[in-house]
Amino acid sequence: MKITRYGEPCPLCRTPLLLDVLQVRSAQSDFPTTERVTGRRCPGCRTTRPAQWKKVMRSHCSDA
Repeated sequence: MKITRYGEPCPLCRTPLLLDVLQVRSAQSDFPTTERVTGRRCPGCRTTRPAQWKKVMRSHCSDA
């Protein structure tokens, strides 16, 4: 199941990042067994400063 939640602040503007999270549930439990962040988004910086956004996120997060 894919969900979106707020994460740590954006390194450029300090707005909370939106995290795209993949939750894996087992057949035996109603609760998620593993979670993996599949993407990080900042509504402002990603669209207004795309080159700077990519550079900062590459150095800030190894999986972005």
